[in-house]
Amino acid sequence: MNKDEIKARTQGIIAEYDSGSPQPAANALRAYWLTFEPKSTAGVKAEQRAEQDHAGTPVDVLRVIGGELGKAARKAVPDFVPLARILWDEYGREGRIVAAVCLGPMQLADPERIFPLLLGLARTCHTWEDADQLAMNAVEPVVRKFPEAWLAPLEPWLADDNKWVRRIAITVVGRLAMKRGDYAPRCLVLAERLLLDPETDVKRAVSFAIRLTAKGDAAPVRDFLARHVPPDDPAATWVLCDTIRSMAKRLLPEFVALLPVYEAWAGNPALDGTARRSVASAVSTLRNAAES
Repeated sequence: MNKDEIKARTQGIIAEYDSGSPQPAANALRAYWLTFEPKSTAGVKAEQRAEQDHAGTPVDVLRVIGGELGKAARKAVPDFVPLARILWDEYGREGRIVAAVCLGPMQLADPERIFPLLLGLARTCHTWEDADQLAMNAVEPVVRKFPEAWLAPLEPWLADDNKWVRRIAITVVGRLAMKRGDYAPRCLVLAERLLLDPETDVKRAVSFAIRLTAKGDAAPVRDFLARHVPPDDPAATWVLCDTIRSMAKRLLPEFVALLPVYEAWAGNPALDGTARRSVASAVSTLRNAAES
């Protein structure tokens, strides 16, 4: 991948962009990203490829294209909103990644305009990739740079009816705590709101967010787990176990003190088969950490 060449080609397309007619620029961008050798789409369901126009263009290529768009768009945010919208709405998986990357600088330049737009886009996500790209590239930058101004407006997303909106919000919350350990306690309070969420895509994001928080400050995460194990509601079982068994290995020694807590939970005769296996896996992870 030649980044300079990608940047130059993208800049050429931007130079001819007309905000009153965004379709030609969107078409030109798509024609360009389709020239790259696709990565395997073997893990993507056929119906998903058809629905999303999933060409398999490498994400690194799409990020460079989106980054160049973002540099221009942050200087003229209203002019580039139509292009970002059409890329997201009509140009499949690749268009959504390019749009998400472009929207990050636009959000930083004009958050009052772009933040409500991002909520609308979040509700149209099809997959976890859509949600995570929007979270990390479009929503996170302004929350991380100005947490006191934008963490509170993000909080209602945690209660949204749409599972992808909730996933985006908790992903941003976890990544904030990873970068800013001083926000770990506040972010864990927010993660607690989704501890009983029944959606698998949200549960995975909650576990991920708690583990990211541990990278910022492990102590409050250890206290959080100690308070919630065993959970009052079995819906939290998977999250509390996955947090341990998927924890970064370098951080596991910080959580060995929880081994008796998880062992006592494993001995609960009321656990069903699935929950018992989940707890046993967390116990095994902690025991291995204690013995290493």
